[in-house]
Amino acid sequence: MRVLTLVSADQEPLDPEELRRCEARDEHPRATVYQDTLNSDLLDEHFLRKAPALRRGLYKWVPTYVAQVIEAFFVRKRYDAIVTWSDKIGLALAMVLKITRAKVPHITLSSWISKPKKAIPLKLFHSHIHRIVLWSSVQREYAISSLHLPESKIAFTRWLVDQKFWRRLEVETDMISSVGRHMRDYPTLVEALRGLDIKCHIANGGTKGQMFSTLEEPDDMDVLPDNITTGALDPVDLRKLYARSRFVVVPLLPTDTDNGVAVTLEAMAMGKAVICSHVAGQIDVIQAGKTGIYVPQGDPPALRNAIEFLWDHPEEAARMGQAAREYVEKYHTIDQFVDTIKGVVEDVVAERSSAKNKAKSNASQSVLVDNASLTDR
Repeated sequence: MRVLTLVSADQEPLDPEELRRCEARDEHPRATVYQDTLNSDLLDEHFLRKAPALRRGLYKWVPTYVAQVIEAFFVRKRYDAIVTWSDKIGLALAMVLKITRAKVPHITLSSWISKPKKAIPLKLFHSHIHRIVLWSSVQREYAISSLHLPESKIAFTRWLVDQKFWRRLEVETDMISSVGRHMRDYPTLVEALRGLDIKCHIANGGTKGQMFSTLEEPDDMDVLPDNITTGALDPVDLRKLYARSRFVVVPLLPTDTDNGVAVTLEAMAMGKAVICSHVAGQIDVIQAGKTGIYVPQGDPPALRNAIEFLWDHPEEAARMGQAAREYVEKYHTIDQFVDTIKGVVEDVVAERSSAKNKAKSNASQSVLVDNASLTDR
C-alpha cells in the first residue's frame, strides 16, 4: 500500500534526510515513524520542488496549500490512498475531487471543523472524504449531531506525542513555563504572575500561522514583569525548558476544540503537571486533580492561586507529573496514533477495493444476462 500525505505548511519543513539525522541524534521528535509505518510520501514544500517545471512555475503564484492540492490531484493515481493532515487542505482536496469526479480513497485528519468557514464546505464536500479522523470529543459530537455526518464516516483517536523524545530529565526545577501560539491567553498569565517570585518563560514562537494579539502583548518587553521572559525555542531547548519547569501553564482563549493539546501532552510526557484554562474544547486529556488543574478561563486571580499552590507544594506537582507520564504512555504515544491511522487507511482502501470488485461483478453479470437474452431470441 502506498500513501500520499499532505501536511500543513505552517512550519518550514526540514529536509527529509536532515530530519532523520536529527531524530537519530535525539534532536527532534520522531516524525518519520508515520512515513515509515504507512509507507507514505509527504507532499510538503520539498515534494513540490520536484514537480514538473510547468507546475512549479504555477505554484509560485498560488498559496502553498493550493499548490499541494493541485499536485496531489495530478499524482493521485500513483497512490492507494491520500491522507490530508489539515482541515484547510482536506476540504480543498475534497472540493477538487468532487468537481472533477475523481475517485481516490481520501482520509482527512481534522482538528476544528466547527468553524463556519470549515463546517459549511464540509457539508458540501464530505462525499469525497471517506473517513474523517478527529481527536477532540467535542468536535466529534459536533460532526454527528450538528453536521449530521454519518457516524461510520468518523474515526476517533487520541492525539499523539513522541514519548521517547519528550521524557523525564532529572534536573532542578527552578521555574515554570508556558508554550504555544494558537488561541493562547498570555495577558491573563502575565497578570497572574505579576509580583510573584516565580520565574516563567513563555515560548510563543515557531510557526507561520496567525499572530493573535494575546501573543503580541508578551513580546512587548516593556509591559512584562521581571520574572517573565519570552522567545521561541528549538525542540532540544524546549525540552530543557520543560525539564526545568516545576509545572507547565496552558492559558487559553475560549475555544470549542482542543487547542493546546500538543503542548499539554509534551509537558505530561516530561512528567509535568499542567494548569490549563477550563474551556469547552479542552476536556479530553487532563484529569482534574490527578494530572493537572483546570482554572476558569480569563481569571488571573484563579490562575495565580493555582500557580502558587503547585509551586508551594512541589510534592503535589511531582505526584501529578508522574500520573501524567503514566497516562501518556497508556493512551497517547506516537506509535499508538500512527497504528490507528494506518488501520483507518487500510479499512478505507479495503472498502473501496471491495466496492470496485462488486461493481465489476455486477457489470459482468449484466453482460451475461444480456447475452442470454439474445440467445433466447
